[in-house]
Amino acid sequence: MTSKDIIARRLEAQGIVGAGFADAEAAVRWMGCMQAQDFAMAKWAVGLRASGLTEAQIDEDFNAGKVLRTHVLRPTWHFVLPVDIGWMLKLTGPRIKQFSKPMHRQLGIEEAVLRRSRKI
Repeated sequence: MTSKDIIARRLEAQGIVGAGFADAEAAVRWMGCMQAQDFAMAKWAVGLRASGLTEAQIDEDFNAGKVLRTHVLRPTWHFVLPVDIGWMLKLTGPRIKQFSKPMHRQLGIEEAVLRRSRKI
């Protein structure tokens, strides 16, 4: 396999070349989770993978809750689907909580405050 073959397969696997997805939800479903730190560039990455998808359509899917933007893998933003957020948070939540402890201490957020916020 040549480097051009590897590149072509990677572009296809990433959904960048090929038939394209119908909407933002389908593109994010295929990827599982997409980096979304920079919101405008994250929308571009979704649109790149969908045929004829406009920014307005991506915004519509996002505003309708079809795609979520959350801290699911680490303390950076990612796009995920609502159907996947539960199992992903069960898998990654403990590590994110550990990762967040120094920031919580710095901000003066104590465990009692976190418990109360969960209850509310």
